[in-house]
Amino acid sequence: MANEFLDETVPVARAGAAENTQRSQAKLSVLFLGLAAILTFFGAVGLVLYLKPGGDVPAPGIFVAGPLEGFEPGSVTYFESEHVFVVRLNDGTLIALYDLGPRMQSLLLSTGDEHWLDCRAESVEDSLDLTALGSVPAGFEDRVFREGCHGSTWDAVGTRLFGPTPGSLDRFPVSVVDGIVHVDVANRLCLNPVSEAAPCSPTR
Repeated sequence: MANEFLDETVPVARAGAAENTQRSQAKLSVLFLGLAAILTFFGAVGLVLYLKPGGDVPAPGIFVAGPLEGFEPGSVTYFESEHVFVVRLNDGTLIALYDLGPRMQSLLLSTGDEHWLDCRAESVEDSLDLTALGSVPAGFEDRVFREGCHGSTWDAVGTRLFGPTPGSLDRFPVSVVDGIVHVDVANRLCLNPVSEAAPCSPTR
């Protein structure tokens, strides 16, 4: 009697275990299929974004500053990581300026003292009548760039107003690609050569 009972229950137990195994395998299959579908979807979206016009990865040395509409006319936007001011004039013109003035670059090269890197220009308001100092961009009559170490001061387009600095702030080429502002930080225009051997200090 006992043997008959065992003979009947063992196949049933084996069948139950096999059924549980099949269920587990089915669940794992569904899980893997779901993960594969998700990865395929995001891969396809990434490929479309990469290949669409204007979706190319920027060339080395190009800093993507952001959408053009993020730069209001009459505004100055500072990007500390790149040491770049992006100025948008009232007429829509974009200008990108390096924040380390020519005097600081000269001192950095001649002394090797990195203390001068702390003397970067800042965008500040000034109560002076800047129009008396020369032609300043419309809408920027009370806003200048100034470095705190020696007081050198420039207008909104980087032109020297006063102070010991020998000239204007260096510029970076700037362009708008598919509505996105790009700054070519790898090709700074050195406006104030320090010497023939070292025409411009490296951007730092």
